[in-house]
Amino acid sequence: MARPTDVTARRSRRARGRRSGGQSSRSAILTAARARFARHGYEATTIRAIAADVGVDPSLIMQFYGNKDGLFAAVLDQLADVSKAILASLTGPQRDLGARLTRTYLELWERPDTGDTLRSLVRAALGSPSATATFQTYLTGRLTASDLPVPKRLGYVLAVSHLFGTAVGRYIVHAPALTKLPLDELVRLISPAVDTYLKMNE
Repeated sequence: MARPTDVTARRSRRARGRRSGGQSSRSAILTAARARFARHGYEATTIRAIAADVGVDPSLIMQFYGNKDGLFAAVLDQLADVSKAILASLTGPQRDLGARLTRTYLELWERPDTGDTLRSLVRAALGSPSATATFQTYLTGRLTASDLPVPKRLGYVLAVSHLFGTAVGRYIVHAPALTKLPLDELVRLISPAVDTYLKMNE
């Protein structure tokens, strides 16, 4: 029969609500981190606060992701559909490559499922040089590590950087010159420049 002190100790451990490590903990941490980053921004979000939301020790988050930059990068990795859609747009005839990439990229920001996430994470990153760099690296550098069907990697990075700036102006800053344009017209205006980047030094 367990002694009263043993029962009390077990109850105390349960009351603290600490999770053990594992895949369920990783998923819960990423969900909580994404919500924290979206609500409070990158700088105001702490590992300790995320750990408290999930009910784990902060050291477990550090064990999984190393630091806050690593955790933010892991949250971005949840946007797998974004990178897949961008990569898919780069296959097909070269003659309309710029238009395909431009439309695909901007439609990701227009869609409720991916757009809300992209906007919240960009808002979280703004004001933090390290988080902004991590976000931009996700949209450019990580994808260029793949076997992209694009003649030059630099051209791809320039193209996506151009599109990222347009997306921030239209969906984050809400610049009137960009927001008033229908999507089809915006694609028509931007895609020639994107196409030029993609076909650099063919």
